[in-house]
Amino acid sequence: MIRLIGANKILAAFLMLFLALLLGSCHPLKPFSNIQSDDAARLIKSSQNSADFVILDVRTPEEFAGGYINGAVNLDFKSPDFAARLDKLDKSKTYLVYCRTGGRSAKAMSMMKEKSFERVYNLSGGITDWTSRQQPLSGKTE
Repeated sequence: MIRLIGANKILAAFLMLFLALLLGSCHPLKPFSNIQSDDAARLIKSSQNSADFVILDVRTPEEFAGGYINGAVNLDFKSPDFAARLDKLDKSKTYLVYCRTGGRSAKAMSMMKEKSFERVYNLSGGITDWTSRQQPLSGKTE
């Protein structure tokens, strides 16, 4: 009887540890992955009050002026100092990166992975897909 009680305590401790590990991840998405607009919208919504989340628009300033995802920071991928400007960003934050169709942002995500950023997600299809799914834009001039 005493051995059974000890075994139950060990089993209960193991189950608690397993649940803590299972539920302990902050982001269910795999770091450095391409995500669809719906997943990006959920990520933005769940992270909107976090100082550790950045939406990074890597289009040109002219493209950015035509409309952007609310809260986005513009960092032009085509700028000659793009890599140096990436180096100044906090590598521990979570980044959602996008461009017009997903090509530049995929390259930016690869660069960020090489530079040891921890979590970067690329918006597949870019802002083109985002708007085709009726997701909101800020700063758009009609």
